[in-house]
Amino acid sequence: MPPSLAFPTTPLRLVRNAAGGATTGAELILAGLVVGVLIGATGMGAGSLMAPVLIGLFGTSAVGAVGTDLLYSAITKGVGGLRHLSLNTVNTELAWWMALGSVPASLAGVFTLHVLIGADSAAVESRLKYAIGVALLLVAVIVVVRTFGAFGLRTGSGAVADGPLTRNHRITAVVIGVVFGYVFGITSVGAGAFFGIALILLFPLSAHRVVGTDLYHGALVTIPAAIASYFLLPDVHLETVAYLMCGSIPGILIGAQVMVSIPERALRGSLATVLAFSGLKLFGLF
Repeated sequence: MPPSLAFPTTPLRLVRNAAGGATTGAELILAGLVVGVLIGATGMGAGSLMAPVLIGLFGTSAVGAVGTDLLYSAITKGVGGLRHLSLNTVNTELAWWMALGSVPASLAGVFTLHVLIGADSAAVESRLKYAIGVALLLVAVIVVVRTFGAFGLRTGSGAVADGPLTRNHRITAVVIGVVFGYVFGITSVGAGAFFGIALILLFPLSAHRVVGTDLYHGALVTIPAAIASYFLLPDVHLETVAYLMCGSIPGILIGAQVMVSIPERALRGSLATVLAFSGLKLFGLF
């Protein structure tokens, strides 16, 4: 049975943590604001940042953080994906071929969590934190590579032109979708980073279409996974997502403004540092 849709009678006390405490709506709005600023400033991090924030700061269960993160990301990626579609910066053919593998794989990931929770919830909770930590560290590495690597988004005379998809491109897209989609369904981390680096390295896309296709595909894979998590995973609350979005929307606008005055490499380097520390914290190293 899905969690109740009813809002609590005390709307500022929403999330019960492992220690029996509660998180206020104001705290969730502030967390959404901070994450939103980072998303707006760097164009990355919606899924990668929210899960460790919920676990590390609010004591949310790892399983509940995954489900809540998926719902949160579905909204942000859905809006962004539609915007890029309207701007004609999406290779829809490639996005849908990738989604052919990633959507069922992400649903399988969510269902895997559902089954494992029923068998041994305590063990799953512990191992899931480590899985999210590993994913965060991998995303941090990818952010660094995309920002400072020689094969990042090239512009000018070195830019990659858009080209047609071959049969090998389509097969590659489906395989990548299956692998990264399953990881995403279990951890809620990396929908943008993992698929984004694959788009840069393996497909004939110009810089603006890499960004647009990445975000549009992110919406395709995240929305079904978010719906499945709401019905299959415990501790997933629409109220929490609503408060997070109240902070994130202005945060994204603020971050977009900040981006104009701060070098992109400094911003993304900072994001990679935050992701790496978040992953190490989930390992219990500090």
